[in-house]
Amino acid sequence: MSPGRRDACRARGAAGTCAATQAALCKATAAHRQLVLQLGGSADGPRLREERCRRSTEARELSTGLQRALLGGLRQAVATPGERRELERLWVLFLSTLELFLQDLHRAHRLCQLFSTQGGGMAPLHTGLGGRGAPGQNWSWRGGTLAQPPAPLRLEEEIEQVRAMLAEMESRANIPPWTVEATQEAGTSGTEDPVARGAARTGQRCRVF
Repeated sequence: MSPGRRDACRARGAAGTCAATQAALCKATAAHRQLVLQLGGSADGPRLREERCRRSTEARELSTGLQRALLGGLRQAVATPGERRELERLWVLFLSTLELFLQDLHRAHRLCQLFSTQGGGMAPLHTGLGGRGAPGQNWSWRGGTLAQPPAPLRLEEEIEQVRAMLAEMESRANIPPWTVEATQEAGTSGTEDPVARGAARTGQRCRVF
């Protein structure tokens, strides 16, 4: 295989890998959002908060890898205009996903402060749908009231890590988000190449000017 053909295949492979990672990141952040929305409810407890931490860790690890892969692809001088547009499109989608993830982390931080498991906060809301909490939670009696065991506070570090990643993205790649325009409604698919089909499955289709 000639060097030029090998470089082109590498570029298409990078775009395909980034598209798959972006789809996985969307799933991870969506799962994290569902857990955040349950904070303070009848299902709240150590098990839910541990799962939120696990999903947050998964999303941040995917974000770190995707950022590295996108930067590497965008710096390739051999990429064709079409390949570069695809990488830029994925970069903007990644930026938007990370901003929404940061909003969810801030929301989780506020809810965990309001419904603290370490005392001093409001008691979780019991709607009657989940009994006294999710099955398997380790409730204990403390001071005559029902309490949960304390959980480690790591949200501040999570928020700072994502905020720093966003700042680094904006400084290392000059890709204005307003240069991207949606070209297809979410949830629709067509006969595009595998990279485009992977993006369509995540409901994200756009065009770079």
